Amino acid sequence: MTIRHQGQQYRPRMAFLQKIEALVKDMQNPETGVKMQNQRVLVTSVPHAMTGVDVLQWIIQRLWISNLEAQNLGNFIVKYGYIYPLQDPKNLVLKPDSSLYRFQTPYFWPTQQWPAEDTDYAIYLAKRNIKKKGILEEYEKENYNFLNKKINYKWDFVIMQAKEQYRTGKERNKADRYALDCQEKAYWLVHRCPPGMNNVLDYGLDRVTDPNEVKVNQVSLSLSCLCTVAAWSS
Repeated sequence: MTIRHQGQQYRPRMAFLQKIEALVKDMQNPETGVKMQNQRVLVTSVPHAMTGVDVLQWIIQRLWISNLEAQNLGNFIVKYGYIYPLQDPKNLVLKPDSSLYRFQTPYFWPTQQWPAEDTDYAIYLAKRNIKKKGILEEYEKENYNFLNKKINYKWDFVIMQAKEQYRTGKERNKADRYALDCQEKAYWLVHRCPPGMNNVLDYGLDRVTDPNEVKVNQVSLSLSCLCTVAAWSS
């Protein structure tokens, strides 16, 4: 279940995320935001990268909060996918050291409410399968096989798209390719998290009623009930 399918909890969580996003936008201010620069990762130099300690110190100074409070907030920002790690993609926490991070593109922010479709996830896994020559993580293999059966009727399309995206990716320079790989992995770790990882976008069971729905539906239902009662009484 994603952020799109909520009742009572939907509006408070959206308000929380909107506050997070306002802070993330401040972080990216070229004059007053977090310091970003080219950083060396493995054998390539990645642009617009920042260290975990710089992010933490910025939060402390911007909000006048304690180190522990800033650390907890920083972890939230990473877990919800607004910042993604470059060196340890599966570890969605803010490390208060020289570990490197980048900002996720706003297109992938949770409040955009893009559904994480099975087809898109299947294309991502198929592309990784091509890149890794069949060596996927165990949970990825299980998901790959499951989706192969579930949407087998369009699997040729999945493989075609995966090959095309892989080919296009190879045409990018090494730094962009590395950063985009981390970006995509971070998105799917948030939206299709591995077993044992806390799913921050899971809001529990669906509610029978949604107080956020347009009130006209409730009015129409009430009028319908009144008309029925009136018919019985006549």
